[in-house]
Amino acid sequence: MHHSFSFLFVAGLTLALALLTGCDKKAATAQEPVFVKDDVGIVRRVNPDEKNVYLVFTAHYSENDNGRFENFDGVVPVLNTLKEKGVKGSFFPTGVCFVQPQYQEPIRRIIDEGHYLSSHSFAHLVLCENGQTLVSADSLARDFARMEEQLNRFGLEKKQYCWMIPPYESCNAESRENMEALGYKLLNPSEGPIFDLDWTTPDMEAYKTIDQMLARLWEIEEAEGLNGIILLIHAMNYPEKQDVERPYNHLGEIIDTLKARGYGFRTFNDVIAAE
Repeated sequence: MHHSFSFLFVAGLTLALALLTGCDKKAATAQEPVFVKDDVGIVRRVNPDEKNVYLVFTAHYSENDNGRFENFDGVVPVLNTLKEKGVKGSFFPTGVCFVQPQYQEPIRRIIDEGHYLSSHSFAHLVLCENGQTLVSADSLARDFARMEEQLNRFGLEKKQYCWMIPPYESCNAESRENMEALGYKLLNPSEGPIFDLDWTTPDMEAYKTIDQMLARLWEIEEAEGLNGIILLIHAMNYPEKQDVERPYNHLGEIIDTLKARGYGFRTFNDVIAAE
């Protein structure tokens, strides 16, 4: 009787552990990211069934004018807002930003404060135009080697920054394949929001005011939701623009409104951890 009970107990325990292990495997499988890709094969949304937003911040430094037109000058205000709101983001400055003395401390803050850090090339290459590839695989590899040197200098390993945004958020299938061959996974901002027009001025046909940019975001949210959206905001100060016109100066308002509407926030650190 005693031996029979022991056998049944062990058998029952083994079955329970098997069931638990099976549940764990199912749970792990369920947590694997779901990606929505565009026609070129680049990720444009992550886990569209989950009410999370992926805030991404890009920047480039225009060396020909000492950063007048393009720069990474919005990084500190962005970091301060994210810290105040308790939210993490994903940063993609070009490699040129990494070598500017004034950005050394902010870049270290990005890492130390738990945000995702990668890049989108070293020199902000125009990879293609009208569907035609403009940068050879060899040239791309040389540029990316310079980019990786800077990321590695801050103590990162490639597996930590393998998700990247193509320069100018644009590439064709050939360029995508070339970047993937270098070990990268590609994402781009989700279509819809227009914060990337923050460089435009009133004399331009494409010009949009900050109020129009914000209104567009909330129109999309109300019409179709923002589940899994990759929301791009430049961490740059374009010239001839007042501070109130810079989208990153409205980041706190954006975060507060998203939180009030039930959204959480994720980064590509979370994506890597779930893969």
